[in-house]
Amino acid sequence: MVIQENISLQPYNTFGIEAMARHFATFRSEEELLEILSARSQKNKAPLVLGGGSNILLTKNVDGLVIKNEIRGIQVTQDADAAYITAGAGENWHQLVQFCVDHQYAGMENLSLIPGQVGASPMQNIGAYGVEVKDIFLELEAVHISEGTILKFTINDCGFGYRESVFKGKYKNQFV
Repeated sequence: MVIQENISLQPYNTFGIEAMARHFATFRSEEELLEILSARSQKNKAPLVLGGGSNILLTKNVDGLVIKNEIRGIQVTQDADAAYITAGAGENWHQLVQFCVDHQYAGMENLSLIPGQVGASPMQNIGAYGVEVKDIFLELEAVHISEGTILKFTINDCGFGYRESVFKGKYKNQFV
């Protein structure tokens, strides 16, 4: 785990806007994320979490910690009724949809070409053409920023609404 100083965020946002992060780190696992969170100097201030950088407009430098989610991996488990896809939050959303289409796992195809990463999908309850994440969602794991604990959230826990979830309201800036 390395926390870098004074890093350009231009490559990490789709608008390509130049802004600097006072502190910056990437994580590829929950363990790396927990290390970064415990090592950060401003424990009273939530870090800025970046995924694909497609839903952020940087207007100034970030005087704090920026963490980039790079947790990857796609796993499939099946039973007689369904296929269950588990994806790392740092997976590209469209590539996950394409994986499902390629393997004939139906249900996500209307959600293709939405920019961003898997981890942002329940936060926004992304949707297109009559399908929303809540329609195909089972559960997620999230790390509580200040407590360093890992919690599971079911569909009911997420409070999904139109482009809405508890992660934009009640739990804003509390979980990764």
